[in-house]
Amino acid sequence: MNRSEGNRRCKVEADILSKINRRQRQILVHSCLYYQFNENLIQDHVYDAWSKELAELIQSHKEEFKRSVYYIAFKDYDGCSGFDLPFSDPRVVGVAESLLHNKRG
Repeated sequence: MNRSEGNRRCKVEADILSKINRRQRQILVHSCLYYQFNENLIQDHVYDAWSKELAELIQSHKEEFKRSVYYIAFKDYDGCSGFDLPFSDPRVVGVAESLLHNKRG
């Protein structure tokens, strides 16, 4: 593999890891909103699509997934529910509260 191919591969891996991290955060925050605050800011089908996408990313990119921010929390995640995820993490709750504040104006 030449240097250009190596750089391209690293960029693709970084993009995948970024997508995994983003989906994990979105699922955590919206699980917090739903289970802790009894609020929905997105439609169920959007949450379901994110969950399915994350479950597929986890299965198809295992090495990148192992480097993700919330690897431990999501290592048994199958995309079915966010009920048993650590959505009470203070960082997650802070983002959820901020979104609620913005929604309420």
